[in-house]
Amino acid sequence: MLTLTDTAQNAIRRILDAPEASHRGGLRIAPVEAGRLQLSVAEEPAPGDDVVERDGARVFLEPGAAAMLADSTLDAIVAESGTPSFFIAG
Repeated sequence: MLTLTDTAQNAIRRILDAPEASHRGGLRIAPVEAGRLQLSVAEEPAPGDDVVERDGARVFLEPGAAAMLADSTLDAIVAESGTPSFFIAG
């Protein structure tokens, strides 16, 4: 199962705390072409998504992404502007 670093958790919570964000929302990870992954903010998990939740940070994993990231860690770097860049470690 995907794990989240403290930095990733904080970045996700900040995104989800935005006034326009759904209280059931999360960061969704889905595969796109050639083994690449796409991150987006989703109002709720899609049918079949795995949900990873840690201290209020929710990540929805499309089944293909869940298989790709089974033993991985989601981390983030937050720029001075507050904009996060997410990456997979491990």
